[in-house]
Amino acid sequence: MRWLLFLLLAPVVMTVSANAETDVELELVLLADASSSIRGDEFDLQIGGYARAFRDPLVVQAIEDLGGNGIAITFVQWSATFQQFDIVPWRRVHDAESAAAFAEAIERQARQVVSFGTAMGSAIDYGGNLFRRNAFRSKRKVIDITSDEHSNQGRHPRNVRDAIVEQGITINGLAILDDSFELEAYFRDAVIGGHGSFVVSVDTYADFAWAIRLKLMHEISGEPIS
Repeated sequence: MRWLLFLLLAPVVMTVSANAETDVELELVLLADASSSIRGDEFDLQIGGYARAFRDPLVVQAIEDLGGNGIAITFVQWSATFQQFDIVPWRRVHDAESAAAFAEAIERQARQVVSFGTAMGSAIDYGGNLFRRNAFRSKRKVIDITSDEHSNQGRHPRNVRDAIVEQGITINGLAILDDSFELEAYFRDAVIGGHGSFVVSVDTYADFAWAIRLKLMHEISGEPIS
């Protein structure tokens, strides 16, 4: 009888354990544009910029200042409507060692998308769904999306943005002006939204590294950006 009781209770215990969530200060989805408008060297600068940012002492300090729980983060490449790839799945970053490991994981992965359109709305929608599929819990959820052109495929990002913001998720943007100097205004009008949302713009990919570092520091700390 005692063994029967154990067998009946065991699945319940396993279910509770499987559904347990880890508390963090921030859940952050990084959406990196990998569409055909981005040449190979530009894509390399983008990836290198992300990796350098997570090795930067100021970014690491911002993470450590949050306390021992740190942040949960995932890195996604995106392009066309059904072209989203979880390059680095969700993981907790809380100190210099875990931040460096995240940077290395970004660098190890090859480019998954080399053609097709720019479906920014689909990417944002995909990013929003990722929060439902992780094992973390926080008071702040942020989507960080980069691109060098307007969305030209799938749902308009404005419509997706509004639905995501209603869930309490903030969307920030990094506009790489390059060949589209009105892109920052487009981001403000149709892409970013939510509490404390902002967009950072750079003229070329050569400026990407410092921009993403600045952006991450503000996203992690939760401090407003001017």
